[in-house]
Parts: sequence; C-alpha cells; structure tokens
Amino acid sequence: MTLLLSPLRAEAETGKIIVINKKKNQLGYYEEGLLTKVFPVATGQKRSYTPEGQFKVISKIVNPPYYKLNIPGGSPYNPLGPRWLGISAPGGTYGIHGNNNPNSIGTYASAGCIRLRNEDIKWLYDHTSLGTPVTIVWNDLDLTTELIDSNPIALYLNNERIIFSMEGNIFSRQDKPYISLRLLGQILGYSISWNQRLNYIEIKLDDVITRLTPNSTIISINDQINELAEAPLIVQGKSYLSQPTIETVFNVKLDWNATNRTLNITSINQTEDFKTTKQGIALEDVSDEF
Repeated sequence: MTLLLSPLRAEAETGKIIVINKKKNQLGYYEEGLLTKVFPVATGQKRSYTPEGQFKVISKIVNPPYYKLNIPGGSPYNPLGPRWLGISAPGGTYGIHGNNNPNSIGTYASAGCIRLRNEDIKWLYDHTSLGTPVTIVWNDLDLTTELIDSNPIALYLNNERIIFSMEGNIFSRQDKPYISLRLLGQILGYSISWNQRLNYIEIKLDDVITRLTPNSTIISINDQINELAEAPLIVQGKSYLSQPTIETVFNVKLDWNATNRTLNITSINQTEDFKTTKQGIALEDVSDEF
C-alpha cells in the first residue's frame, strides 16, 4: 500500500469533499483527506446521463417537491426523497437526493441525478455545506478499500496505557492500524526533522539515524539502504506508518487486536531508551509535516 491519495482523491486533501464513482455506484465522503463514509448510490441509466467532472454543492432543500409530476415534498411517492443537494453541473438540473424506490440503489437507474437511500441522504445533508466540492468520476476504484475507521483505539506502550488525542494521530484501514509519525516520535522519545532540500524525514535516537522518503519504500538506517514492506502514508501533509513499517523503523513489536481496537507497542530490547519515553518531545514541537 502506498498512500491514501488516488486519482479521484486529488481534491480531498482539505476540508470535506464528496466523490462519486459512477462505475461502482458509490459515493465517498472525505473529511480532511480521509475517507470516512461510503454510500451505495444509483446513477444515470447511461454513462452520459450523469455528468463527470468537478462541481460544488449549490443548493440544499428539505423535502423537495417533484414539479414534473406535481408531487409535493415529503410525499412517500416523491422520487426525490426527503433531501436534495443541488450541484453545479452544467446542462440541466442535477442533484444528490433520496428516492422512493430503494431497490434502485446500486444500479444505473436515474435520468442523471445521484440517488441515495433516504437514511443516507439525510446523513449527507446534515454533514454537507453549500460550496462543498463534488467530484464525479468513472473508474475501477472500489472506495470501500480506502475507508478509514476512526473509532477509538486504546494505545499501550510496554503494556502501559498511553493517553493522547486520537484526532489526526491514529486510525485503522482494512483492519490495519496507522499511527502518525508525530505521535510515535513523542511516545518513543525520538527526534524528528524534515530535510526539505533533500526531501526526507530524519528520525534520530542516540546514534541511530533513520531516513524516510514520503511515498517511498526506501529506508536508510545509518546509511544502510533497505526496503520497507509499506511506504509511509501521507495525509494532509502528515506521515502515518503501518504496523510493519513501525516495527522496522522503531525496532518494536506491535500487537493489534482489531476486534477490541487495542494496540500495544513493545520494545524488542528493553533498554533505558523506553524508560524515558514519557519525557519525550512534546507533540506541539513536531512539525505538522510529519
């Protein structure tokens, strides 16, 4: 796995964005570059019916009336369902809305709009503001493979509970944990610096110097070149490391319980280094770039 970014996520790096993949009939909801929700949708009966491109949410309506057949808003027979998010696609009136035919969700069924299940459009409506970017694409990427689980994770160091802010520091994806380099540096007592000219992150503890390159599996430990199983994951300019990468870089062992969402970091060699980790660098002293 290389990074969270993908061709359909180019704009997902700041704030919130909606991405619709017509080929898979999926709608992804991104927050700060992380995919937090995936909903099944119905799109145009033909590919050309639902426009592709980059748009914005330009209107929000509760219980929209269906003027074409004079069906009032709120009616169970209204094909627009309980909510409407109008988008700025040219050539007609296009929107993301509910439906009166739940069996159509997941199929190519509409005249061009994007249909959601009614409970899903209500959630999306409540979490979407005017001006939210909407990107509509057609490709083979299954959005569920990028889905982030930000539910709480209990983190331990040598079986001692670590208290920290989860926001932007730890999450799981496909039942695998990812920890921010900032947090790892803090709890393990490593110093971290960014060499902008040479484009690498330097991680130091005593006489061990490790260098990582963003989005690359190449790692240098005291000038010895090796290859990581997985490259650092870059989100919002911050680096996140997966279990095998953490174990290689920091010489630790991770025990991850996906069911209980607990993660224990254990030092392979119990040394004085790990007895000082609670006095490690302050989180605010580590650049946001890490």
